[in-house]
Formats: sequence, C-alpha cells, structure tokens
Amino acid sequence: MEGIESAEKGWKKAFTVEKERAEEYVELYQSMGYDVRVVDASTCNSECNVCYLAGGYVEIWIREKGGEDNFGDEELTQNDENST
Repeated sequence: MEGIESAEKGWKKAFTVEKERAEEYVELYQSMGYDVRVVDASTCNSECNVCYLAGGYVEIWIREKGGEDNFGDEELTQNDENST
C-alpha cells in the first residue's frame, strides 16, 4: 500500500494496530471526517517485519474526504464489521 501512488491519491499511513482494535479507530477517524481503510500489516514493506511476524495486525490508512476511491487490491475494509 505504501508508495507514491497512494500518496498521490491522498492516503497516509496513520499507524499499525491489533486487528481486534481496528474498528474503534475506523469509527474515530470517520467521526473526524476522514476516509479510512484497513490493510493487513503483512503487506508492509518495513525492514523490521515485527507486525508480520507477530500476526494479527493491520495498518490504518487515512485521507481527507473527497479523494479518489481507487485504493488497490490490498484493501481489506472500509467500515467493515468483519475486520474485528
């Protein structure tokens, strides 16, 4: 998900969190007026790989409302109750 393409569409990685807690952050960011996406942390290209090795982590990505809707194949959910 990282890279120039995502940045050009206005998406910014907010943070990585346990999958079980993702929905509360989705609701929080949406209440503040952001579009929110949740992406499996195993797609992270960080050198540490801590999230991938631990398992059960997702990345929270945000952008201001009104950006392009195309997020790519890595999208897991947008306010999807199955993410928790």
